[in-house]
Amino acid sequence: MEENLKNIIEKVSELYHQYGIKSVTMDDVSRHLGISKKTLYSYVKDKKELVEMTIEAQLSHHELMEKELCEQNLDALEEMHVVYSLARELMKKMNPSYQYDLQKYYPMLCEKLSGFKKNHLHNKIKDNLIKGKKEGIYRADIDEEVLSRMHASQHGAMTNMTSEDIRYFSGKETFEELFKYHIHAILNDNGRKLLKQRNFFQNN
Repeated sequence: MEENLKNIIEKVSELYHQYGIKSVTMDDVSRHLGISKKTLYSYVKDKKELVEMTIEAQLSHHELMEKELCEQNLDALEEMHVVYSLARELMKKMNPSYQYDLQKYYPMLCEKLSGFKKNHLHNKIKDNLIKGKKEGIYRADIDEEVLSRMHASQHGAMTNMTSEDIRYFSGKETFEELFKYHIHAILNDNGRKLLKQRNFFQNN
């Protein structure tokens, strides 16, 4: 039963991100899953509970991704590139209606998710900046608290993007430009030499 519920939540989360929350009914969910509404309601009480479960799953997924990233023991530059790449892929899958529906109909859940992501981003950027300074590839005079807070505050603006904005900022060329803009601002001479060796964008 637990595995079935996990599968339901995963597929429903994909539906919500693709079409928005409000437009996806419980009938839509049961049809998409190929199960009856009676079976669906044996797992969840109502749509609100289903939305709550998808949010909790997102939080768990973000924590798992962070754990897996840490276990790879990447250097700061490679780690930053991976984080930017993951952010781009998440943005590409996001329908603007999803965030709008979450804010309008489930404000407490929206606040919980946004707060978690903001804190997660702040801590991840800060840790990366500290790591890069220790590795001798980031500028020694960087104020990691200022930069990490700036990136975290930008998260709020991203959640209010239009569909046109999302398509633009998730594009390959735009992603590369944003990454280069950030990374060149924090690299020192050693870091810039390392960046030239990596060829991050050759095969994207």
